[in-house]
Amino acid sequence: MKPTILVTGATGNTGLLLVDQFAAARKDFRVMVHTPTKAALVQKGKAEVVIGDFIDTASLERALEGIERAYLVSPASPDMVKQQKAFVDVAKKTGLKRIVKLAALGTAPDSPVGLLRQHAEIEEYIKKSGIAYTLLRPHFFMENLLGNIGTIKSDSAIYSPLGDARISAISTADIAAVALRTLIEDGHAGKTYTLTGPEAVTYGRIADIVGEVIGRKVAYIPVSYDTAHGGMVKSGMPEWLVDDLVRLMKTWSKGAGDVVSPDVEKILGRKPVSLKEFFFRHKTALINSAEKVG
Repeated sequence: MKPTILVTGATGNTGLLLVDQFAAARKDFRVMVHTPTKAALVQKGKAEVVIGDFIDTASLERALEGIERAYLVSPASPDMVKQQKAFVDVAKKTGLKRIVKLAALGTAPDSPVGLLRQHAEIEEYIKKSGIAYTLLRPHFFMENLLGNIGTIKSDSAIYSPLGDARISAISTADIAAVALRTLIEDGHAGKTYTLTGPEAVTYGRIADIVGEVIGRKVAYIPVSYDTAHGGMVKSGMPEWLVDDLVRLMKTWSKGAGDVVSPDVEKILGRKPVSLKEFFFRHKTALINSAEKVG
């Protein structure tokens, strides 16, 4: 049977998990990847893999041929609007019936965060295209918290400029599970879903939860935004993205991240994964990080 669902961004944070879930569900689906090298990563289950590029109209036409529903996501970049609008244009030509687009919590045309304004522009473009849509707006990914393993090992500490601000991080596995449901089920057209974890907590509480899981105290140490900015640049992130992430965190420090939505539970019929559950799933890596050298 020819697939009628397309997954883009299939080697990304949510896309790879969505591929795994399609494969586990034994569904026919098509996957678009950028290079042949990445094709091996997504050759799972009943996946039909195609090579495509958001700025190559012919490759998009091949990827979308016979497709009725598509998961739309592309890497954060200054070209994100151009890339995703190009996808929408071709999707309209090929008769796509619904787009499930991944955006982010706080998406709005007047956001101080450039990426959130970009997402808003794309969302509006999709709405005006006449293609049915489902918009997913997840909060901060829990997986990003695993980036603290280095300082847990070296300092028994987690650093952040967020102070007492609360965030409700969500597992990317839950985002992928929601994406799967909205792609294979009816009843989600025209809906915008806010995707969060089950609770909003401070970084101090996050440090406490990690400590409970590994059986050793982990401190939360506040740092300035300048320090956080420098650390992200040093890690190799492009400066334009770091600037935007700092602007995003500043909105959270004013309360914009203190949101707990029921949407994940409504769609999946269960509560989203909690931080404690998430850290227990990654306990081995965390315990290894707790074994300080020297």
